[in-house]
Amino acid sequence: HVVLADGAPLANLDLCVRGAYLNVNSIVASPIATGLACLSEEERDLGVALVEMGAGVTNVSLYAGGMLVGLHSIPMGASDITDDIASAFGIRRSQAERIKCFYGSAMQNPRDFREMIEIAPPHGDAAASGQAAGPNAEGGKITRAALVGVICERLNQIMTEVNAALAGMGFHSTGRQVVLTGGGAEMKGVADYAQGALGRAVRIGRPRGLSAMPEAHSGPAFATLAGLALYGASNPVDLRTMAPAPQTVHRLSTPMWWQRMIRAIKTNY
Repeated sequence: HVVLADGAPLANLDLCVRGAYLNVNSIVASPIATGLACLSEEERDLGVALVEMGAGVTNVSLYAGGMLVGLHSIPMGASDITDDIASAFGIRRSQAERIKCFYGSAMQNPRDFREMIEIAPPHGDAAASGQAAGPNAEGGKITRAALVGVICERLNQIMTEVNAALAGMGFHSTGRQVVLTGGGAEMKGVADYAQGALGRAVRIGRPRGLSAMPEAHSGPAFATLAGLALYGASNPVDLRTMAPAPQTVHRLSTPMWWQRMIRAIKTNY
């Protein structure tokens, strides 16, 4: 059985899974699965915001009273940072992703202005590397400070949207902490950047609760997958197959509720 997270057309996901000779056990929203893997029961009860930075979408969910009470999706994510790097320095997306992972950071350091990073032109033409690398590169090299500047520019846009989403869901009056997870949370210094941008305590949410998980899969990028495994192991009930139970509604007759209101007024006055 397979538990599916949302984010793509459900009919297509269901068809792909069944085409692999598997059955769909249940369908669950990805923030629920991610929260199950990253958040403690106490955090979900007291109030916490979960910010999942995926490749193309950043999901902002709010937990309070032990359940999911708000959800907002922002159409920006880690892949937009990669595209910004590729565009700024005139390089391939694959190289931009590699540079982001190895040298990228969300926090500026004075040493970054002296540290140089070698880049290759899009078509491998060494003679044209200076021109192909874009205006921010010189001789096929860029400073790490320039790279961090491009990253922070996009992060600022994402965190501005996250802050607006949290305010719209009333997080500033009920929440205490922000948990940052997803592939975008793998970047160095992103928790400190988010803490300054959001004005809240921020921690990186890593999956927990699964024993013998390989170290390579224990980072925030695998939080949703770990949550799906935990959700599936809990034998969830598929709401699609539940028949609506009959409900009995009791209504007070007009004289009865009127007598109660008169009695309450006489008691107070």
